[in-house]
Amino acid sequence: MGLKLLGGAAVAMSALLLLSTGVSPPVAGQGSASVRILYEIGDGTYYWSSVTITDRFATNASWSATLEGAAIRGLDVRSRWYDCCGIGVSGIVPPGRLTPPAGLAGLFLWNRTASRWDLSNVGISLLVLQDGDAIAWSNAGYDSATYAVRYPTPSPRFPDPVLGFRGGGGNTGAFDTEAPNSNKLLWDADVGVREIASTPAVAYGLVYVPTMNGLFALDDTTGGVRWSNPGVRGFSSPAVFAGSVFVGGRDGRVHRVGALNGTVQWSTALLAQPGFSGITSSPRIVYDRVYIGTFNETGGSGELASLWASNGTVAWRFPTGSIHYSTPAFAGDRLVVGVMGRYNTTTQVTFDPPYGVLALWTNGAQAWFYPTGGPVAASPLIHGTLAIVPCRDRYVYAIDWRTGQRVWRTVVGESVSSAALHGDTLFVGTGSFSEFGHVQALNATTGEYLWSYDTNGVAVQSSLAYADGKVFFSTNGRYGEIVALNATTGREVWSHTPDPPDFILGSPVVSNGTVYAPSDNGHVYAFRQEGSSVAELTANALGPAPYPQGSGAGVVLRAEALRGRLTNARLVVTLPAEVNVYEVRPNESRRDGNRFEWDFPEIPFGAYEEVVVGFRAGSVMAMRLDTSVSAQLTYSDDQGDSYPPLTRTIPFAITGTLGDLRFWIPVGVALGLTVLIIFVVLTRRRRRRAPP
Repeated sequence: MGLKLLGGAAVAMSALLLLSTGVSPPVAGQGSASVRILYEIGDGTYYWSSVTITDRFATNASWSATLEGAAIRGLDVRSRWYDCCGIGVSGIVPPGRLTPPAGLAGLFLWNRTASRWDLSNVGISLLVLQDGDAIAWSNAGYDSATYAVRYPTPSPRFPDPVLGFRGGGGNTGAFDTEAPNSNKLLWDADVGVREIASTPAVAYGLVYVPTMNGLFALDDTTGGVRWSNPGVRGFSSPAVFAGSVFVGGRDGRVHRVGALNGTVQWSTALLAQPGFSGITSSPRIVYDRVYIGTFNETGGSGELASLWASNGTVAWRFPTGSIHYSTPAFAGDRLVVGVMGRYNTTTQVTFDPPYGVLALWTNGAQAWFYPTGGPVAASPLIHGTLAIVPCRDRYVYAIDWRTGQRVWRTVVGESVSSAALHGDTLFVGTGSFSEFGHVQALNATTGEYLWSYDTNGVAVQSSLAYADGKVFFSTNGRYGEIVALNATTGREVWSHTPDPPDFILGSPVVSNGTVYAPSDNGHVYAFRQEGSSVAELTANALGPAPYPQGSGAGVVLRAEALRGRLTNARLVVTLPAEVNVYEVRPNESRRDGNRFEWDFPEIPFGAYEEVVVGFRAGSVMAMRLDTSVSAQLTYSDDQGDSYPPLTRTIPFAITGTLGDLRFWIPVGVALGLTVLIIFVVLTRRRRRRAPP
């Protein structure tokens, strides 16, 4: 009984010492964490940052990571301290942008098991992140009227969506993703209707393509039709926001439909007499509002209208010349849009003044109007304090969006194509049915020429896109091509002529390493570089809690199919010889010492395979073992093409039994008590033997 009591006292004392000193047994990877942080601005713009947290248990470690990630992207963090709740964030925005109207940015944590964003149940001050976690800050995370939660669209599963025409609110047409260096065709989807004049949006693993026969949602890896809505049709390009797709219709209405099923959620009429085209402008969504222009085919005024995103109610309408294909850009506290003019019903191909560039405050009041020498069909883009837009009068205009004053203009040729921007370089497409086309690069600050690419007399009327050092566009001729240029030199990287050949007015976009491009022949094409990743291998270290035997540790590895089906996948995990493995699940396909292999013939899209390996130090005399576990995933795609292996290395610091505080503290206490007992016994014996 004495030994049992002694053991119990030792365990209790050990626990007390651990709690009072804050010392805990070594846990693999417990100190640092590599995390990804999403900043969703609320106007279609978003940024990802990767941050390593040195000590994830430090006070405000996750908040410090938020600030570091924002600084990497040049974002302005607006916050204050609340005694009740800690740090509150009112917005994380590019410099000069408005604070979100809800007054609070949403904080979300990626649920790796369910593959979804969850609203964080604690504030950033109390949030402790683990290695491999992802969090999101969304300026549009709460409806400003109802405070209903709206979940971010980009995610670790689909990190680089295209949320609308020209990308985000700055209309730069630039996409922060890899892009193919060859014209390797991933798929060719025939939607069964000619003249696809719209530009796709891409999100949730779907490609949204409006046509004159309806709105189609195609699988982004196969091109198969996932759903279609024949009642929502036209030339307007879609925008994705809060789990929905917003698009103008041939019926003169703005439609909001469910992104995953195409079900109409609301539909608001803006044109009493829509004519043949209806609404051809594409929506710009900023926080709670949908901004879109109208095309008046009766020859009267068009409008720039603002609708509430939640229910489609019209907030305000501003009369102007027709807004044909131009999408508003969001600059500071105002909107900038191109005005086509009044439609000439006699010629049915020309427009009359007023045409130019219009800026409105976000409450619908006019800030300024800059008249041009011809209609403006392109969408202005924002570069610092400049609003830059090509015009049909052969000029590109750079206007100070704060004052409405012209800063520079450069002759490039007649243009209806929206320009793209990367850094300080502007890419412009030109040409019409009566004029040869070019793609030209200009200095965006000065308007000076950098280079020019000749399209062999074919007009470029699609808008341009930039990604991964390349410029993408399509030519609008009988044998229209999809072309990629080197953005630095203007040299052609690759091109593709669709079959059957046809004109191309719709614009290419780049999402998750893939170029998606429509053609008037009724097909949509997807190009992906051979060797670009369609899978993800994640690794997470486990501490001793699930492994009570000795100073155990473990690793969880997950092979996930991100974009398409994986075939012939093999996961290899190699542990150092110094450790003993006592748990493996599921059972390995092969084992050679501490090398384990698992074969997965097929991992369907959106699914994953997970393995767990538990181990501990092999020698009880080891005081500390600094080591690592390595993992490698090899796989093929749907077509059997192989990809470069994905590898992960997970560092560990574990101890043997004699190097573990959980061993030494009770042993020390026991030895101390034993010495004390022996001392007391010996003292008593000496006293008894002493002479009277």
